[in-house]
Amino acid sequence: MPRVGNKTWIAVAVAVMVAVGAGAAGIATAVGSDDTRLTDNELERASRAALTVIGPGTVTDAQRRPAAATPYEVETRLPNGVEVTVELDATFAVVWMSTPGWTGEGASALAPRALTRAELASVDRTSSEQAALAEVGSGTVTDFRQSTALDHAFEVEVTLENGTARVVELTERSQVVHAGRSALR
Repeated sequence: MPRVGNKTWIAVAVAVMVAVGAGAAGIATAVGSDDTRLTDNELERASRAALTVIGPGTVTDAQRRPAAATPYEVETRLPNGVEVTVELDATFAVVWMSTPGWTGEGASALAPRALTRAELASVDRTSSEQAALAEVGSGTVTDFRQSTALDHAFEVEVTLENGTARVVELTERSQVVHAGRSALR
C-alpha cells in the first residue's frame, strides 16, 4: 500500500472543508430567512409609524423579522431620494432609525454626499425626540423647538400617557440637560 504524504492529507482536508462549507452555504440559501413582507393591517401600521417619525416619504419595503430583536423593519425613501430604514418593536413603536444618507445594509447605491440643511434639521429633531422619549419613559412628542438658551440647544415637549406634558432640554448632541418643566413657553 503506498504511503500518503502530509501534503496530500492537507490537500484532502482543505477539499473536504471547502465542500462542507459550500454545502452549508447551499443549505442556508435554500432555507432562506424567516423574514416576510408585511401586508394589509401590519403594513399600514408599520408604514404609519415609520412615516410619522421621518416625515413625508414613501415606504419601499416592509418586513416582519421574527428572529430579530426588532420584529419589524420599514425601508423608506424621502422626497429627495435619501433612503431611511426604521425598525419597530412588536407594538409598532420606533426603536431605531438610520440617519438620512446612511449607506449601510439596505441603503441604495446613492453616492455619499453632504446633508442639506433640512436633512440636518431632521436628524437633530429625530435624535432629540428619541432622547427625550428615553428620558421620560414613554409618551408622544407634541412639540420640538430650537432654543436660544446658552445651556441647551433643543426643547422637546412630550405628553405622557396620563395627559401631562414634560419638557426635556437637550444639547446639540442630544444629551439631556434638564427634564421637568411642565410645558414649552
